[in-house]
Amino acid sequence: MKLTSRQIGAVGVARVTGALLRCGYNVLTPYEDFAGYDVVAEKNNKFFRIQVKTAQAVEPGRTKYRFTTSTGNGFNIPKRAISGVDYVACWGMNDDLFWLLPISKCRSLTTKLCPSTGGGWRVFKNL
Repeated sequence: MKLTSRQIGAVGVARVTGALLRCGYNVLTPYEDFAGYDVVAEKNNKFFRIQVKTAQAVEPGRTKYRFTTSTGNGFNIPKRAISGVDYVACWGMNDDLFWLLPISKCRSLTTKLCPSTGGGWRVFKNL
């Protein structure tokens, strides 16, 4: 069974949530689906709003993941919510790799990330 893009996104949020929990964060989720972020990570009374993006490898056998936006301002985050997100967590499904990018670095229409620059769940250890 092929997953829909919404299902793939839900898997990504679950995977990132698991990684955050493993690093000792409390994880909160917004009640509605239009908050601009998918999860809030909390540790030591510090809160971080995180938008999760999930991608499969661009082509089988290739080593790049492409995270795109339809709104033109980075990672499908609505322009009205840019100031309300602290990080974008990117998860490459094929290699089970994570990238954690501050929102200030997420301005381009497309961002390509390679496995050589990705990390395991420990990337969330020190938000």
